[in-house]
Amino acid sequence: SPSPTGASPAPAPDAETLGRPPVPVQVLPLAQRLRPDVLVRLPAPLPPEQVQELGPEGHTVAFRAGTVVLEGREVSALGVDPSTFRAFTSQGTAEADAVWQAVARGEAIASHTLATDAGLTLGGQLAVLPPGGVGPLPLRLGALATTGVPGSDLVVDEATGERLGLAPASAVLVAAPEGKDPVLLAEEVRKAAGEGAQVDLLSPPAQNPVAFLTGSKAAEAFGAFSYRYYPDGTIEPDAEWVRKNIVTTTVPIMGRVTCHRLMVPQLRGALQEVQDAGLGHLLKTYDGCYVPRFIARNPDNSISLHTWGIAIDMDAATNYRGIRGTMDDRIVAIFKRWGFRWGGDWKYTDPMHFELGALLTEPGR
Repeated sequence: SPSPTGASPAPAPDAETLGRPPVPVQVLPLAQRLRPDVLVRLPAPLPPEQVQELGPEGHTVAFRAGTVVLEGREVSALGVDPSTFRAFTSQGTAEADAVWQAVARGEAIASHTLATDAGLTLGGQLAVLPPGGVGPLPLRLGALATTGVPGSDLVVDEATGERLGLAPASAVLVAAPEGKDPVLLAEEVRKAAGEGAQVDLLSPPAQNPVAFLTGSKAAEAFGAFSYRYYPDGTIEPDAEWVRKNIVTTTVPIMGRVTCHRLMVPQLRGALQEVQDAGLGHLLKTYDGCYVPRFIARNPDNSISLHTWGIAIDMDAATNYRGIRGTMDDRIVAIFKRWGFRWGGDWKYTDPMHFELGALLTEPGR
């Protein structure tokens, strides 16, 4: 059962169970816990001195990363130094000495999600297969805990990670010093990491933003959601809001689209009228509806209505910003009847763009 710390370690096995003589397990005590703000995935291993350049002294940790096969499924795995990596995990996991002692013994940590999905038993044996390996490596499941890296479900020590073929120093966690905005840290890390590195922001900006849709009665219907944003101008809305509001469905002419559920009836109605009017052949490409980002992917700009999934771009190749474009006036008129505003009317035109201006109780009227 879970311990009060939130991590679930299995009782330590005796020497006979491990099949080797008892040896002292040395794991350094937790000096401080650091919240990981930035994750760097590297195309090639970095030497220790370059890892230190990615963040302030004592605020970075490099580890092995890759994939293995467990119970017939591909699993993201980490090979870590338990003494240093533990500080970058959640508080309950970081403080659980038994968890890191298990890793130091050559056992594995699995996420609770993986254990549930794969039917793993705490203290049981895992048969972990390296990609392209000739045979599985047997590992004892020593703990269930949060791994510290999004999307990763298995943690082992460095030596076991090497046996599993995990690339050395192929990922780095960086924690922002107190008072530093994680967004600024991520920008600095991106520059220091160089070409080919993938840099992800793991925590929200210093002031956690909340997005509100304002300016019409639709505000009450569409509501507000908290979100994270990233240096590349993309946004990650609250997962629960996405689950309740963003849907993938089929509409005339465009086929499958992913939009806000409240826009779908009006979008479907407008496109059906376009098709019934014999104008469907004039719309050639669907170029996005739900695309959470800032306008022009610039965090200095406002949040795009694509973040709510209530704007759609069509025929982008011939209707880019700043031109009149090829959008047929009859199609524009139909969309306006169905409650949409058109980007072609703006001072700096965006003729590919239609956005929901009003929720209609009697669409098309």
